[in-house]
Amino acid sequence: MENYLHEDLGVPRDRFQLLLGPREQVYPKGSAIPSRKNIIDTLLSLITNPNIVNGDNIVIYFSGHGSNYSWFHHHFQESSNSDGPIDAVLAAGSVEALCPIDRNSPDANGCPIPDISDREINAVLSELSRVKGNRITLILDCCHSSSASRCLSESGIRSVTPLPRRCFRDMLVAADEKLKQFPCHRSVFADDWRPDTESHVLLAACREYEYAKEMEGDTGFNGFFTKSLIRTLTSGSVTEKSTYVDLVAALDRSGQQTPIAAGKHRNSKLRYQI
Repeated sequence: MENYLHEDLGVPRDRFQLLLGPREQVYPKGSAIPSRKNIIDTLLSLITNPNIVNGDNIVIYFSGHGSNYSWFHHHFQESSNSDGPIDAVLAAGSVEALCPIDRNSPDANGCPIPDISDREINAVLSELSRVKGNRITLILDCCHSSSASRCLSESGIRSVTPLPRRCFRDMLVAADEKLKQFPCHRSVFADDWRPDTESHVLLAACREYEYAKEMEGDTGFNGFFTKSLIRTLTSGSVTEKSTYVDLVAALDRSGQQTPIAAGKHRNSKLRYQI
């Protein structure tokens, strides 16, 4: 994705902020690892970055593992640890999450580091949109299937099992504490919490009940969705009039994953292309 943005679209390298895992190439200036703290701090830095002005295009790309926290998983496995606010969040629907590289590792206090919930990501992007405008594209090459534990042995699946109930609670509490700094803060525990669908357009590798897959290439493993996305963007099949929905419709499809475009502006023209 970085090569496409730099070589094909001409985005200067000093405009990139890279968080790279151990399997990925590290450039001469190095990069931070995609830890929970680094991911959140990098996203928050976009809000205060003076080099980003209102209306600039912002592309946020995540390639890795996702997970899903459901009432079924936590109620039946740990029902003795009932927690009203947590149960209320789960009762409202499953919570999807991105998995940082240090998930479940002990923090400075010896507590397991939690995942990053979709509620926290959405709140950060909502504030980013308020300050810098809504020309934000979020690309997620991962999956969030709640039944992933049934297929973890299958090669190439980009999903992992959810962490224990305590980590789920810590994930939401950490988000709430971090988000209090925003002037338009709404608690992730709010009974009427709803995602902000106007702040960005989401391009996701698959539907919530499907699996995002990766395949081995010349430079290691790559997401099927990412390769398909870049291939389509450079093929000439998208035009100046193409929308995000048009782009997704033009992507290659595997038999088991269906890419999606989501958000109120998904029918707007592509904000980045050749």
